[in-house]
Amino acid sequence: MLLWFKTRQKILLIFTPLLILLCFFLFNQSTQSSIPVESPLNDEVTFTNESAEAELNHVLFVDIKGEVKREGVYEMSAGDRVIDLIRKAGGELPEADMAAVNMAQKLQDEMVIIVPALSSEMKGTTPAQSDTININTADQSELETIPGIGPAKASAIIQYREENGQFKSVEELMNISGIGEKTFEKLKELISTY
Repeated sequence: MLLWFKTRQKILLIFTPLLILLCFFLFNQSTQSSIPVESPLNDEVTFTNESAEAELNHVLFVDIKGEVKREGVYEMSAGDRVIDLIRKAGGELPEADMAAVNMAQKLQDEMVIIVPALSSEMKGTTPAQSDTININTADQSELETIPGIGPAKASAIIQYREENGQFKSVEELMNISGIGEKTFEKLKELISTY
């Protein structure tokens, strides 16, 4: 009988602490899942969302001209696209050449959007100037096709654009070393910022 008691005692001494640990673990798990804990990661996500909201609430002023129902300057939000601006301007006119407009382009402050008319064969008038080179999007080889712009000036234009952002007007090209008023007068009909 004494042997039986000692065996039971050993079993109880081994399993009792295990049973207590198991109960503690299960109780602890249930309380953790029911009480939400705020972590620093949630704060970062909130901060990121707040900065994204601030960016989206940024106001832009964009000018739209050409074949739209109501030309003018419109107040837009950061993140809006050309299609949103055209809708706000009442939509395009039937003679608008919508294939020439990038509807998905994001708007920027002080931007000018021109919706051109259809070509002269279809409309019976002269086409809009489409042979200008956009100095905001042209690469090195495209810039070098402009008379008076060689590799050095083309590189300077690209470098200026990378350091200062897009050109707001073609006159800003005179800020580049080597392009003065005389050179600009020769170039101004061949270039655009849109």
